[in-house]
Amino acid sequence: MIDTKRITLKNGLNTRVFDSGTNKPIVILIHGLANSIEIWERVIPNLTSQYRVIALDIPGFGEADRPEADYDSRFFVEQLLAFMDAMKIAKAHLVGSSLGGSIVVRFTEHHQSRVNRAVIAAPGGFGRKANFLMRLPALPVIGYYLGKPTSMNNAITIRLAMYDQKHATPNLVALVNQYASKLGSHRSFWLTLKSGVGVFGVKDRDHFAEIAKAMQCPTLVIWGREDRVFPSSQADIAMGLLPKGTLKLVDHCGHYPQWEQPEVFVAAVTKHLSSALQGTSA
Repeated sequence: MIDTKRITLKNGLNTRVFDSGTNKPIVILIHGLANSIEIWERVIPNLTSQYRVIALDIPGFGEADRPEADYDSRFFVEQLLAFMDAMKIAKAHLVGSSLGGSIVVRFTEHHQSRVNRAVIAAPGGFGRKANFLMRLPALPVIGYYLGKPTSMNNAITIRLAMYDQKHATPNLVALVNQYASKLGSHRSFWLTLKSGVGVFGVKDRDHFAEIAKAMQCPTLVIWGREDRVFPSSQADIAMGLLPKGTLKLVDHCGHYPQWEQPEVFVAAVTKHLSSALQGTSA
C-alpha cells in the first residue's frame, strides 16, 4: 500500500495524490482510463530512490471527483495543469500510461515550458487501430450501455490489457470495481472512451500528430510488444513524429509495462530521465 492524501485543485475539484516529498527532481505519474494511483505501485518504490515521485487520480477516476464535464482531451489537459499549479510545480518530468500518455502529448501543445522530459507508455493517438472492445461504446444507442464499467466488463478489460494473465490479479480487479462503483463513473468512463475512440478507431489523429511533431522535450516511448489494446506497431509511428524520441519495446508485455515488467520499466525511465538523449532505440 502507498500513502496518499487529498488535495483541492486550482479548479476546485478534489482528488488524491501520492507525494514522496523529497527535494529530488520531480516526476509526475499520470494513469490511464479507469486506472488510479495504484497502477504505479510496482514502480514507485524504485523510482523514489532517485526522484520526488508524485502520482494523482485524474478527475473522473480513482478517488477523484467526477464532475459534469465532456471528458475530452481539453478537460484532461486542464486537470493536469490545475494539478501542477495546486502543487506549485513549475516544471517536471511527465510519465503517462495509455490515456495518461496521450494527456502528456496534448499537454505540450500549450504548456511545453512546464515539461522537462516525457515518458509515454502505449498512448492512444499514434494510429487508427484500437481493440474492438474499445470501439463498442461509440455505437449509436447501445454504446452507452456497452461502455458501462460492470464487474464483468472490468475483468475482461484487465485481462485484455495483460500479456501474462497472472498479472490480472484479483486485488487489481477488485480495486477497479471499487472505483467503478462510485457515482458518476459510468459517465466519465463512457465519455472519455467515446471522445477518443470511434466505431472505426482512434479519433483526431492528425491533430495529435501535429502536436507530437512539435514536442521539443526528449520523449521516451515505451510499448509492450504484445499490447492488445493499441498495437505496438504504433510505436513506429510515434518515432516517426517525435523530433527527440527514443523507443523501448518491452518483451512479454501487454498494455501496462509498469505493471507487468516494472523492473524493465524503471530501468528505461531512469536511463531516459538521467542521461543525454541518444536518438536511438533503447
